[in-house]
Amino acid sequence: MRMGFMAGCSLSAYCPEYVGKTVTYLKSFYPDLSVIQQCCGKPLYYIGEQKKFEKKFNALVDTIEDCEVDEMIMACQGCLSMIRKTDRVKSVSLWTTLDQIGLPKEAIGKAASSDMVFTIQDSCPTRHETDIHQAVIHILRELGYTVKLAKSSGEKTLCCGLGGMCGVTNPKLAKKAMTHRVNSLPTKNIVTYCASCRSAMMNGGGQSWHLLDLIWGPVIMQGDHCPENVLNSTYTSWKNRYRTKRILEHA
Repeated sequence: MRMGFMAGCSLSAYCPEYVGKTVTYLKSFYPDLSVIQQCCGKPLYYIGEQKKFEKKFNALVDTIEDCEVDEMIMACQGCLSMIRKTDRVKSVSLWTTLDQIGLPKEAIGKAASSDMVFTIQDSCPTRHETDIHQAVIHILRELGYTVKLAKSSGEKTLCCGLGGMCGVTNPKLAKKAMTHRVNSLPTKNIVTYCASCRSAMMNGGGQSWHLLDLIWGPVIMQGDHCPENVLNSTYTSWKNRYRTKRILEHA
């Protein structure tokens, strides 16, 4: 089976090096992995630009088919939810894939001595994908971290504040939702598996790490500060997307 991988716009804008490491690791299992960097069109979908969305989305699906990919591994929950709107492409989550093939040997148990207690912000687009929720929990525990789940997690998760393009169309409401979500969590040390959720949790007053930070980065201890919120900068976001493209050309 020929596999494809898509990081998504936000993740590519956040951590180019970790996207590259993920692709390299996946290629050790799927040597013919096709890596695709295109927008799924979700922002256009949520602001009602249906014709523009269809053009963008169909261009992505055409690219996937041109690469003769049998199944796409999606790192972004928004992209995953969009690609599942068509029966032309089979798809699977990066997180269930990593849970199935296993973490890199050097990552397993690396945080066993960490005193950090994390909670999880589950993403709205995959709120009903319980296999993803369980995979994320298992990955965190495999790494060695302690996890304290929020009451409003999994299928009952609350919006991070950026859902439905609210951050663009109603910034004040988005900020209120971000703060509310952070304050509803049992700890302000938050793990996300969505780069946009990570940005929102930081804007709401939390300390937030992406799951790839924990897999590929240093062990996190109580009192450590999370990486900067690069998605707040349009310039940095686009620069990082370009860096991701260059890294993936050699992955």
